[in-house]
Amino acid sequence: MATLIVNVQLFLLIAVVWVLQTQIIYPIERTLLDPSWVEVASTLFLPAGFKVIIAVIMGWMAAPAILFSTIFGMWLHTDDLLFSSQFAIISTVSLYIPILLIRFLKGGGQGVDTTKESMSLFRTAVVVTVIAAMLNAFFSTVLYGTAAPLGIWLHFLIGDLLGTITVVGLVVLFRQPIYLWIAQRLSR
Repeated sequence: MATLIVNVQLFLLIAVVWVLQTQIIYPIERTLLDPSWVEVASTLFLPAGFKVIIAVIMGWMAAPAILFSTIFGMWLHTDDLLFSSQFAIISTVSLYIPILLIRFLKGGGQGVDTTKESMSLFRTAVVVTVIAAMLNAFFSTVLYGTAAPLGIWLHFLIGDLLGTITVVGLVVLFRQPIYLWIAQRLSR
């Protein structure tokens, strides 16, 4: 039951970030930058940062929240539920591949201990973001073929990386209250 409650809370958190992204950040980017550049992907994609941090810290337990919030967010952005669902599956698989690889290399540990070394979370998040963005672009190109824009990998990489660095900076700054909140939710 605790896992379900945490997933609902995480879904709501990421959904709010998607609303912020689609209603505030995208319009600002379209005004300040070339609209054709940001039509493909944001240059500051905060949902990627939240998804990476949550997935790195919580592992598979957060996969449902990440998947369904991505469906919701992409639907807000595109008004196409089928595309949003396909993209959410691709995005979630792309996110968890590097996490699985990193955990395998670390001996299968569950999560990243950032209480002792805050740079551990930052390094892990950046590595996961770079690999996940490239995989996301690759899978999107395979799925959508010539309909996928040229240079999609660069669009995904820039937006996801800047969004993740922004969110990781905030998480590292406020990590103790965040971990306390997560521990309290999981112990119920």
